[in-house]
Amino acid sequence: MEMLYASRRRIREWDIGCMEEEDCCCCGVGVGVGEGVSGLHRQNTLFHLLRQQETRLRRMAQFLTVALLLLVALVVALLVTVVLGGRCHHQSADSHGQLTKPHESQAVFSDGQQQQKDVENPSAMLTAPNGNNLDGKYLKWESNIGNAFCHGGFNYSDGNLVVPRKGLYSVFLQITYESEIQCPSDETELRLTNKVFYISDDYNEDVTLLSSVDTVSCEMGQWSKSTYTSGLFYLVANSRLRVNSTYRYLISKNEWQVFFGAVLLP
Repeated sequence: MEMLYASRRRIREWDIGCMEEEDCCCCGVGVGVGEGVSGLHRQNTLFHLLRQQETRLRRMAQFLTVALLLLVALVVALLVTVVLGGRCHHQSADSHGQLTKPHESQAVFSDGQQQQKDVENPSAMLTAPNGNNLDGKYLKWESNIGNAFCHGGFNYSDGNLVVPRKGLYSVFLQITYESEIQCPSDETELRLTNKVFYISDDYNEDVTLLSSVDTVSCEMGQWSKSTYTSGLFYLVANSRLRVNSTYRYLISKNEWQVFFGAVLLP
C-alpha cells in the first residue's frame, strides 16, 4: 500500500511539473522549442509508466485482500469442524441434567458394554456341580461358580439350559467317568452313554441332538474315561437343552472334566 501511495505522489508531482514546464514553453516560444517538445514527450512517457505501475499495484493489493479473506474463512471453517467433531465424542445431558450414554459405535468397552456385547453373542458353560447330580432324570449342573457362566440371555434352571433366541448354535458336552469298583458279576463291561436332549414348544418331548458312547472292561481296576461330543444345530428361542447319562454315580466332580454348553454362531 505504501508503494501505491508513493506512486500516486509521483504522478501528482509529474502533473504539477508538467503544467509548470508547459507554461514555460508557452512563454518562451522562441527559445528552445525543440528541447521543450522533447522534454514534454519524456514527461508523458514517465507519466504513462507511473500510471501502469499504479494499476499493477492496485491489482496486487486487491489480489492480496481476496487471498487474505479466503485464508481467514478457511481457518474459521477448520476451527468449527474441530470443535463440533470433539463434541460428538462427549456424553450429552438430557432435560434433567443426567448424562446419556454414547452411541455403541463410539463407546469404549466397559463392564456394562461387555454385557451388551454378550447379549449379541449368547454363550453358556455349565460344569460339574459340587453337590449331588443324581436328583431327577437329567444331570444337574453348576452355572455360576468357577468356569461356569451364562451370558447373552442364557438361563439355567433344574437341569435345563434355556436358549435366549433363535439361531445356529454350537452345542458341546464332555463327561469323564472314573472308578475303583468292579463291574457287577453279571456284566463283562460298562457301557457309558451320554445324550443331549432338545425340547421346544413345537416338539413337546425329548429330541436327541447329541450322543456319545464308550465302554470300559470289567477286568480293569482303577480307571478313568472321558467322552466328548459336539455339533451345530438351529435352535429356537425359549427351547431347552438337557443331558442324560448312564452310571451317573461314576461321573467326576471336577469342572475341567465335566462340562456342557452352547454358543450362538455369528
